[in-house]
Amino acid sequence: MIVIRIKTLSVSQLNLYIKRLIQADPILHMAQVAGEVSNCTYHSSGHVYFSLKDENSRVRCVMFRQQVQLLSFRMKDGMRVTVSGAVSLYERDGQYQIIAARVEETGLGDWFLAFQQLKEKLKKEGLMDESQKKTLPPFPENIGIITSESSAALQDFLTVLKRRWPIAKLYLFPAQVQGEQASSSLTEAMNKAATHPLDLILLGRGGGSVEELWAFNSESLAYAIARSPIPVVTGIGHETDFTIADFVADQRANTPTAAAELAVPDHVLLERQLNQLFIRLRRSTSERIERHRYQLNSLYRSTPLRSPRSFLEERQQALDMLQHRIITRMQTKLREQRMILQHKGEQLNQLSPLNVLGRGYAFVRDQSDNMIAAIQQVNTGDTVCVQLQDGHFQAQVTDVEKTGKKCAVEGGSN
Repeated sequence: MIVIRIKTLSVSQLNLYIKRLIQADPILHMAQVAGEVSNCTYHSSGHVYFSLKDENSRVRCVMFRQQVQLLSFRMKDGMRVTVSGAVSLYERDGQYQIIAARVEETGLGDWFLAFQQLKEKLKKEGLMDESQKKTLPPFPENIGIITSESSAALQDFLTVLKRRWPIAKLYLFPAQVQGEQASSSLTEAMNKAATHPLDLILLGRGGGSVEELWAFNSESLAYAIARSPIPVVTGIGHETDFTIADFVADQRANTPTAAAELAVPDHVLLERQLNQLFIRLRRSTSERIERHRYQLNSLYRSTPLRSPRSFLEERQQALDMLQHRIITRMQTKLREQRMILQHKGEQLNQLSPLNVLGRGYAFVRDQSDNMIAAIQQVNTGDTVCVQLQDGHFQAQVTDVEKTGKKCAVEGGSN
């Protein structure tokens, strides 16, 4: 029996050998692969890292800066594209990838279309309206956490909550956050948490691909969040990750750590603020007490308290002087009004009809006692009453002259 001894290879040698095998294959040297973009990241170096996936598999891809500059569009998760490039092996990680030379957009991926359709549906139903968002309690005492028991997100939640708000009671509602059963598991956990006397619910998980976060795009989970009478804060994935749960939740944070920081206040900062307020209150109280003490001392040294009799006598004297001034002013006012009244009486007396009669004039009235002021009011034969200063008499009109001639009495001297 012939035994063939194979040389023992290091990991680096193995990866290099496989890389050379791949590069020697003419089909893999320039392959065209169609799929949906996932986990697309534009690096500060100018390179783009992304995955290409279909219903069952995915492959990593990288497009270097020189080729990225030739792109006529910006790649995003959910795009359906065709990638042309060489299949290679990244020796350090032992993972094969496509070095993309050209990327052509062919449409939107099925996952992205499903995401957009569900988002539009829930938006029309009002589940994303800002007016429906519940206000977070400022000092929550009972906090529910929905995530995986073994996830890093749970440790992030616990670390931040215990550091910032250790007085809170935490309740874990474990759920699967990835896989086929994750959607129903998250929905069940949310419905269960909503029935407990909680002040706040934290929902989250760490970062991952679109596929790994897809459970948080569940329609049933979205309705469970909307029905919850308890405010819900989400912290799912990384800063650029958005899920349906984020849009429906009352508040969305970039990460689980940020969600925990958003949910509770910092007790150290609160204690510092309370100490500052206490110092200000104590200073203000001291100043007010000192001000009232000064006022009280001033009042104690005042005349009414030191010599009440003297104070009353001074007030009595002032009252007497005021009374005298009032009486004097009233008497002066009465004299002035009396003189004015006397003057008005004299004026009225001069205008009195009786005073006019005393100067030789007379008033003439008809039989209806109406004053006769014009010649048109009398006719020949009328009987009139003539009023003099000391009496009156009746006379009969024998002649009416409508001229300015002097009236001549018949039978008078020639």
